[in-house]
Amino acid sequence: MANALIRYVSTVSCLLLASFTLQAATLEEQRNYFDQAKVALDKNNPLVYYSHKKALQGYPLEPYLAYLELNKRIKLASDKEVILFVKKHQDLPQTRWLEMRWLRLVAERGDWNTFLKYYQPDTFSELDCFYGQYLYQNKQTTKANELAEKLWLKPHSQPNACDVVFNYWKKQGKMTADIRWQRLKMALEAKEYRLANHIVGLLPASLTEQGKEFTYVAKNPTLIAKTQNFQGKDKITGDIVGLGLRRLARQDPEQALSLLQYYGTRLQFSDDQKVALANDIGLTFARRYDDRALPILAKYDANLDHDDVSEWHVRLLLRLGRWQQAQDLINRLPEQLAQTNRWKYWKIRVAQYIDPKAPQIIEQYNKLAQERDFYGFLAAQRVNADYQFNHQPIIVNNSMVLRIKNMPAIQRAIEYLYKGMDNEAWIEWHNLTRNLSKQEMLALSQLAYDMNLYFYAIRTLAITSYWDDLTIRFPIAYKDILVKEADNRSISPNWAFAIMRQESAFNDRIKSHAGAMGLMQLMPATAKETAKKFDIPLAKPQEALNPNTNIQLGTAFLGQMYGRFQNNRILASAAYNAGPGRVRQWLQNSNNVDFDVWIETIPFNETRQYVQNVLFYSVIYGHKLNIPQVLIEDHEMNFASNK
Repeated sequence: MANALIRYVSTVSCLLLASFTLQAATLEEQRNYFDQAKVALDKNNPLVYYSHKKALQGYPLEPYLAYLELNKRIKLASDKEVILFVKKHQDLPQTRWLEMRWLRLVAERGDWNTFLKYYQPDTFSELDCFYGQYLYQNKQTTKANELAEKLWLKPHSQPNACDVVFNYWKKQGKMTADIRWQRLKMALEAKEYRLANHIVGLLPASLTEQGKEFTYVAKNPTLIAKTQNFQGKDKITGDIVGLGLRRLARQDPEQALSLLQYYGTRLQFSDDQKVALANDIGLTFARRYDDRALPILAKYDANLDHDDVSEWHVRLLLRLGRWQQAQDLINRLPEQLAQTNRWKYWKIRVAQYIDPKAPQIIEQYNKLAQERDFYGFLAAQRVNADYQFNHQPIIVNNSMVLRIKNMPAIQRAIEYLYKGMDNEAWIEWHNLTRNLSKQEMLALSQLAYDMNLYFYAIRTLAITSYWDDLTIRFPIAYKDILVKEADNRSISPNWAFAIMRQESAFNDRIKSHAGAMGLMQLMPATAKETAKKFDIPLAKPQEALNPNTNIQLGTAFLGQMYGRFQNNRILASAAYNAGPGRVRQWLQNSNNVDFDVWIETIPFNETRQYVQNVLFYSVIYGHKLNIPQVLIEDHEMNFASNK
C-alpha cells in the first residue's frame, strides 16, 4: 500500500484542510506535534501534549492523544470528565477500554448507581463480575446465581473480581462437585494447567485423587496405556480416558487407535466425547488416507453432528474410490452441508463415477456451472460450458461516499496510514463498520477502492457478503511490475495475480503472525534464499516489504515451485502455501487419484481452500486481463508424473 499512499496523499491533505482552515505547512506541524506528544505521553509526560493541545485542534488524531492523556490519569479524573469524554468520542475505538477502566474504579468504590447507569452486560468479564457482586449485595440471589454459573463455566482464569462472586455462589450451595469437575475438564481441554491445579484444590475429598489423575493424564496421555488403572465405567473415568486418547492421537496415533479399540468396548463415552474422539483420532487417520478411520468416524459421529468430521468421512471414501459408500454418505449430509456447491459438485461427480452414462449428469453439471466459484467453474469445465462471471457492480450514492469520507473515523484511519500506524488504521476502519448500514458499508468499500486501498475495499465488501462486484473484489494493482516479473519467470500473470490476491489482498505492508511479509507473503528465510538463488538485491529481510522487491522474490519463488512440479499450478500453489516437502508427501500413492479428488483431500483445510481459491481467482484474472485461463489445464490433471 505504500505506493497507493503516495498516490492519495495529496487527496488526504486536501480532505484534511477542508475540515479545518489551515495551510499545508500547518498540517505538517500538527503531524510533528502529534509525534512529539505521543512519545512524551508514552513516557508519562503530558506536558508536551498540553503545550501543543491548542495547535492540534482539528487534527484527526488529536482525540487519540486526548485518550492517551486521560487514560494515564484515569484514577485521578472526575466522573464528569470521563463521562464527557466518552460521550464526545463514542466513535473512538479506544473509548470502550477507557470506559471499562473507569467503571472498574466506580465499582471498587461501591458507587452502584453510576455503575449501573453505564454498565453493559457481556462486554468485559471483569465488569460482569462486579455486576454479580452488586446482585448478591442487593439480595437478587437467583439472578446472581445464574450469572455466577455463567462466569464459572469458562476454560480460562477469570478476573479477581469474580472470586467475590464465586464465594457468594459457594455459600449458596451452588458450587456443586459436578460443576467443579466441569470446569476442571474445560481447563484441561484448554491446557490451562495452573487453573486446573487450582480447581483440583476445590474438589471434594472424594474427587481429589481423580482430579490429580485427570491433570497427570492431560499432560502425559501415555499413562492411559496402563489400562489396569482405568477400570471404572463411570463418567469421570470416561472424561479422563477420553481426553487422554485424544491427546495421545497427536503423539502416537497407532497406540491411540489400539487403546480406543480397548476402551471403546468398556467405557460409555458421552456424545460430546464421541465427536471429540472422531475429530482427534478419526481425522488423524483420515488425513493419512488410512481406511482404519472409517469405523471410528462411523461409530463416533454416527449422526453426522460435526461438519468437519462428516466432510472428512466423505473425503476419505473419495480418496479410497468407494463411490457407492460416498454417495450414501453424501445423501445423508445435513442440509447446511448438502446445499453448498462443494457437496452439490461431489454428489454429481460420485454419481458419474458410479454410472458415467447417467442421463441427468450433464444437466446437473450445467445447472451448477451457473455458479461463480471453484466448484461452479469445475462443473463448467466438465461440460465445456462458459464460465459465468456474473459481475454486478455495487451501486452507491456519491453523496453517501462523500459523507463517509468526511467521518472522523475515516479521517483518523487515513492519517494513521499516512504515518505508518497500520494496526491503528485498521482498528479505526473496522470499528466503524460495526455501526454502518449495509448500504453505507458498500459506499465505504467503494471509497477504499477509489483511494487505492484495495485491502480495505476487499475486506469491507466481504463483511457485507456482497460477492458480485468483481472490480472491487479483484483489483488489478502493480500490473506492470507483476506482468513483467511473471514473464521473466515463465509463469502466467493470471496465476501470479491470484496468488497475490489470496496472500495479501494487495496490502503491501502486511505481516503475518508467522513473520510472512508483503504482497506475496514471503517468510524472511524464503526471501533471503530466493534472493541469493536468483541474484535479486536484498540487503536485509525488511527490504522484502518493498512492493517491487516482494513481487520479484515472490514470482521467482513461485516460478521455482512451478518448475519443480512440472508446471502444475495445483501442486505449485499447494507448495507455495504448505511447502514442497508436504506436497511430495501428499503425492505418495496418488497414481490413480483424479485431480479433483486430490485437491479435495488435501489434508490441510487451509491449503485446500488456498489451492481452490488460487485456481478460481486465476480464471477471474484471466478474464480481467483478457488472457483467457481455464480452471485446470489438461496437463495438470495427470499427477503420476509430478512426484
